[in-house]
Formats: sequence, structure tokens, C-alpha cells
Amino acid sequence: MRHPFLLKQWTVIIFLFILGCAYTGLIEFLFLTHRQAMRHDIQQRAEEELSLIRYKLEASILADAYAAKSLSMLISVHSRSIQQFWENVSRQTIEQGKFIRSVAFAPDDVIRYVYPLQGSNKVIGTDFHQLPDQWKSVRKSRLLQEVVVSGPVFLVQGGRAVIVRSPVFLDPPENQHYWGGVSIVVDIDKLFNFLNFTHLASHFDIAVSGQDFTEKKADVFWGNPEVFQHIFVQEMFYFPSGTWQIAVAEKPGSILSRYTWYQYYLVRLIGYSLFIVLAISFLTIYLLYKRSSRLSMCDELTQLPNRRFFMDRLSKVFEGKKQRGRCSGPGFGLLCIDIDKFKLINDQYGHLVGDQVLIECARRIRHVVRDNDCVARIGGDEFLVLLADSGHSLYIRSVIEKIRHTFERASIDCEGHRIHVEVSIGYTAYMEEMNNVGDMIRYADSNMYAEKYQR
Repeated sequence: MRHPFLLKQWTVIIFLFILGCAYTGLIEFLFLTHRQAMRHDIQQRAEEELSLIRYKLEASILADAYAAKSLSMLISVHSRSIQQFWENVSRQTIEQGKFIRSVAFAPDDVIRYVYPLQGSNKVIGTDFHQLPDQWKSVRKSRLLQEVVVSGPVFLVQGGRAVIVRSPVFLDPPENQHYWGGVSIVVDIDKLFNFLNFTHLASHFDIAVSGQDFTEKKADVFWGNPEVFQHIFVQEMFYFPSGTWQIAVAEKPGSILSRYTWYQYYLVRLIGYSLFIVLAISFLTIYLLYKRSSRLSMCDELTQLPNRRFFMDRLSKVFEGKKQRGRCSGPGFGLLCIDIDKFKLINDQYGHLVGDQVLIECARRIRHVVRDNDCVARIGGDEFLVLLADSGHSLYIRSVIEKIRHTFERASIDCEGHRIHVEVSIGYTAYMEEMNNVGDMIRYADSNMYAEKYQR
């Protein structure tokens, strides 16, 4: 049974859809905000790690630069006795330095002494003038009269390393008499392991580029160059006559690698769980409302519309016809039906039997009329029937005869009793002179009582 006070099902569906979309949008917005907060937190942690790496790297390189400067000063004072002390001094320098691979002395820029000799014997006799890449840094250190850090460069003995070079002058501080240079080779792999690059690389993509005194474009010597196209965090490292830049980019799922899955999806877990609870609550309230609305418009015993629903339906039909006027099509009719001697049935057979009689009467009346007609129980044993689009008296009488016939042809069997039921029926059709539905009901009611008294 449908009535205007019930929410339409499609209206509820549209409302839930709009509500779901809005709520989903809110949850996803909060999720993105939460993810941005986690990303910012990871960015801060990465910056802190890079700052620590910068401190360690600069401290290590500067320590090696100081060692190279110390060796150059030692040679400038004892250049004639270098053969006597170079090996011991080199060994001590390597022992004190964490990442020094070898130490080389190059009088007149030709390597004559190298420690340790094992693995580096190929460099003995190497003339830097014949190595363009290395000669630039050797020449620069001489011109600047300062320590120069270059590299990573490819070594004659194989591999790559950072080289710290310091010029040696025999007449400091005038520095006019150039002796040669001291080179300290720094193992870049050991250095990066010390800097804990491996741990950082497990969460991020990392690349390192270097730019020296030649002022040429920075070269990426460690990692994927594409990292510099998607920089997440970066740090600059400044050395004597050069700089390094370390760039960090996010790996796919880098946030998840730092957080547990429930921390990452916390907003969605809470948001959608709450949404489910709210949706269930809304549906429960709607179903309870629908049931209470149906009960408020329905006769609980016969499941027919009650007086409230019928009067609303009748008022709408009456007002609609009143506004459209006489020439607006067929009118409508109203039947008023009363069960004769129903009180006697109740008294003789009991209220349980009386209820069953009412249910069967409602069923029979409903069976006679059309689907678009409305049958309602408005009182104890009274029924009203709205015959929609059927205002002709001949049709109304035919319906009345059918109702009478359905009661006359068969008695009602209930609880072992066979009860013969008779009904009194009054009717009226819509007329222009009627002012309201009360007039129609009074006409039909009067006709019904007139018929009852004639019996």
C-alpha cells in the first residue's frame, strides 16, 4: 500500500547515494591530508638523516684534508730526508684515517712514493701531466696553494676514489719553490657505508652529484640521475674547491615502509567504519519510520487503509475534480458500507470470531473493486470505498450489486461456525454543488442508514 506520507524508495536511494559520495569525499580528503602529514614527517626525518650525513661527510673529508696539509708541511721542512720517513708517516696517516686507501708523494708531479705499495705499484712513475683529468686538480692545488678535493675519479690502479691533494712548497710562506704534491686517496665505498647510505637507500632512491673547481655541470657519480627530477629532500656538501649534492626521491610505497598499514589507513578505517555504523543506523531508523508510517495509515486488523489515509486520498481527489471542473473527465463515486447486526455476532460468537468476520468482509470488498479504487475501514464495522474515475450511477450500482452478491452467495466459516453476513450500502457520486468531502460522506451515510432502516 502506497501513500504520500511514506518516503519514496528512490528518494531514499538518491539521498543515501549523495550522502555516501559526500562522506566518501570527506574521508578521502582527510586521508590525503593524513598522508601528506605522514609524508611531511618522513621528509623531516630524511632531512635530519641527511644533515647528520652532511656533518659526518664534511668532518671526514676535512680531516683527510688536514692530514694532507700536515704531510705537505712536513715535506716542506724535511724534503731532503723524505726517503727516511715517508713510509712510517704514510702508515700512521692511514691508521688514523678511517677511509684512506693510500697515500702518494709526487715530486715534480710524478708519483715516486706510494703507500701501501701492494695494489698500487702500477702508479709508481705516473706523471700527472699525462693524465688530463687528474692534472687539472693537481695544477689547481698548486695555483691556489691550498688543499683541493677532487673526484670521484678513476684511478690508475683501478676503481674510483676521492682524492685530497695538497701542494708542497719548499719556501713557505712565499711559496715560490714548488716541490710537488701529496695525494690522499679516500675509499668512497667505505665512506658511503660509514655515512649509512645503505639504510637511507632502503627507504628512498638516492643520487649524488659532484661539481669541482672546473665549474662544469655537476656529474652524477652515485645512484640514478633521474632522482634529481623528483627531489624529495636534498643537501649540499661544501669541500675545498668543490661541492656535492645528495638528492633523495620517494620510492613507490615509501610511506608504507615507514609506517604500519593500520597507521597509514587509520583515517579510512575509522571513517568508513563510522560510515557503515551511520548507514546501518539510518536504514534502521528509516525502516522503523516506514513501518510506523504504514501502521499510522493502515488498519492493523484488516490491513486496509484507515480513516486518516482514506480522508487524505478522498480530499485530494475531490479538490482535484473541483479545480478541473465539470468538463474534466469522469467523476468518482463513494460507497459507505456497514455490516448489519455485527454487534450480535460479537456477542454470540466472541470478539475473536468478530475479528475474523471483519477480515473476511474486507477481503471480499477489496476483491470486487479495481486496483485503483480505495477501500478503507473507518470504524468498527464500517467501510468506505472510493471508486476512482467512475462517477456514473449505473457503474456505482453495478459495484454495489457485486458486493451484495459476494456476501449473499457464501456465508463466512469461522471457528466451526457458519455465519451469514448482510451489509447495508449507501452511495453517492461527485456533484458540483458539493462543497467538501464532508458533504459526500453525509450523502452516502444517509443513503446507507436509509437502506438499513428499510430492512
